[in-house]
Amino acid sequence: MKARKVTVSTAGVETEVPMDEWVPVGVFAPTREQGADFGETLYLRMHRIHSGRQTITVTVPRKPSDAGIDPYVVLIDLERFDNVEKVEIER
Repeated sequence: MKARKVTVSTAGVETEVPMDEWVPVGVFAPTREQGADFGETLYLRMHRIHSGRQTITVTVPRKPSDAGIDPYVVLIDLERFDNVEKVEIER
């Protein structure tokens, strides 16, 4: 995962600033309902996220479908639909 933080001026100019924030990280089961954003929450905890690439490893009780940072868009986000992705399980 790669994280970044930007500020936006009143003129709309984006400036990247260092990130060192506590952000929720979520892991979700497959959805059972049509149109649901996520399935059952398997893991949701705050993690310290910094600028750049990082790896977060968690253990969940069963096979996950999706995972991401700030899944419920608690933080202001210009690209709100890129926070959660499908889980790829390594073998």
